[in-house]
Amino acid sequence: MRFAFRSGVQERELGVSNGVWTEDNDGPLTDLRRFWALPGLADCHAHLAADSLVTVDVGGEIEAIKRRVFAQLERGVFLIIDKGWRDDVVLRLLDEPPADRPHLEAAARIITGVHGYFPGFAVEVDDDDLPKAVAEANTRGGWVKLVGDWPQKGRGPVINFGEGALSRACEVAHAAGAKVAIHTMAPETPSMAVRAGVDSIEHGLYLTPEDLTVLGKRGGAWVPTIANTEDILAAFSTGSTAARVLGQGLENLRESLPLAAETGVTVLAGTDLGLRHGEVAAEVLRLHSRGLRREAAAESAGPAAYAYLGLNPFTAESDADLLLFDTDPTANLTVLASPVAGLRAGRIIFDRASVFPSPKGGESA
Repeated sequence: MRFAFRSGVQERELGVSNGVWTEDNDGPLTDLRRFWALPGLADCHAHLAADSLVTVDVGGEIEAIKRRVFAQLERGVFLIIDKGWRDDVVLRLLDEPPADRPHLEAAARIITGVHGYFPGFAVEVDDDDLPKAVAEANTRGGWVKLVGDWPQKGRGPVINFGEGALSRACEVAHAAGAKVAIHTMAPETPSMAVRAGVDSIEHGLYLTPEDLTVLGKRGGAWVPTIANTEDILAAFSTGSTAARVLGQGLENLRESLPLAAETGVTVLAGTDLGLRHGEVAAEVLRLHSRGLRREAAAESAGPAAYAYLGLNPFTAESDADLLLFDTDPTANLTVLASPVAGLRAGRIIFDRASVFPSPKGGESA
């Protein structure tokens, strides 16, 4: 089976064999050049172990996780970075065939400071023990997730780790071949995390221009998770410390998001339980409404993520992933929520416009 399709300004003609793209010219050619093609959408801050923060006291259950995976796939999300949970059950997805799941990178159990997150949820350590905890973390999924700050009753957001401890933690993780992501919604933490060498800033409402310059120069990423932050803000009473911190942080995005794109930071879209699984396209709209230019917003849930992870889609031996749209989603961001057909690792996931030839129904192309 071969396909001709258009991705950006490039036209491509590739075959499919054993779930990967090939340059083999044998077999009938299906012309899909009337559509706009992406390798897939990307959710770069997912938690496949849950549907909402209400379930933080529940561990991951593999069959429920697989149902959430399917919800992602049927909306065209073919790449996920899962940013950790209270266990490492999500990593079991890596044992599943590629056609049955998105391309996955993931953190295992989250690491935080003492009393620095939901009780009993994460590995709790102080500064001295943080490097050891990172060294003992399951890094099979390529990531370590830290909680950099957390609100304490009567104290507001409290920093969990000092800069020196974060720096040592990053050194340990990088030596193991893993990237480090850090949760931060407080004003002081992002600057420390950037200086310490953290790879991806999660939420990051208080990133400064200097932070963005440093992060951009070293090819770092930022996942603002606006929908989730808006949900959390709505839960606090007006005038509370938390509401003031989060409200001001969201306002900061109008300046920091455009600057991030200018300084070379990879801005990525993530749902983070603020949206249902598969709805990352709604986060793209929020990124644009808060100041990220339209083209960069479109790329945040697709091409930017693939590039950040060093993936080369639409090349020989890469996963045969193909997501088709009626029109250019960079010109109309709402199109991202309505792909017409999707192929993941050679398997037809959905075909709402009957564009793929037989076989159908989940069989491989």
